[in-house]
Amino acid sequence: MSPPPAATRARLDAYLGEIAARLHGPSRRRARILTELRDGLDEAVADQITAGLPAEDAVAVAIARFGTPAAVADAFAAELTIAYARRVLAWFVATGPMVGIWWLFLLHPAPQRGGLIALIAAIPVVPLAAAGLAAAAITFATTGRMMRWLPEASASRAAATVLAVAGLVVVGDVTIVGVYLCSGAPVQPLGLVAVTASLIRIGVSLLTVRRATALRRRVMVPDRSPVGRDARR
Repeated sequence: MSPPPAATRARLDAYLGEIAARLHGPSRRRARILTELRDGLDEAVADQITAGLPAEDAVAVAIARFGTPAAVADAFAAELTIAYARRVLAWFVATGPMVGIWWLFLLHPAPQRGGLIALIAAIPVVPLAAAGLAAAAITFATTGRMMRWLPEASASRAAATVLAVAGLVVVGDVTIVGVYLCSGAPVQPLGLVAVTASLIRIGVSLLTVRRATALRRRVMVPDRSPVGRDARR
């Protein structure tokens, strides 16, 4: 299949640029979607030209078939929201144990003594961390390959899980930093590292809440556009 004539490329590029501006999610997934859309548009234009339409008319027909940039972007909103949720949750899961170990050495350096009750007394956010890990694990399982055996989580639910986990991270890190600062323990390098890491996680969590809230609002709007559904194919 040959690409559309050069004279039509500017209009197609402008159309794809409008779609790109409305796609929100991981950059790699967005790039893949735009590549698929470009290939589909090129094919549609080529088919129309083969059928005898002039190049400009062929482009107009292809764009009309795909739909408005808003409709096309909305058709991919759920996919991008789930991809974003999985990436953010993976970041929280990866950084949580690392930061948690630093706080463990600072606030409960002998975890083998006293058992779980002593651990929770020294680090009161342990139940929050466990809840966050459980929520993230469930979302990973219901949005990935295990969907074949488990009920599939919607994009709205995945975004809601991100909001919940981000909230738990904010509460947990603020609490643990407060416990440390109020403990009267001498300032030491590991303490500075742990506080800095927690502050970074708090900042990322607040940004995540804003982004996930916007994405959840998008996917909670039903897709009533037949054009949007056609673009997904």
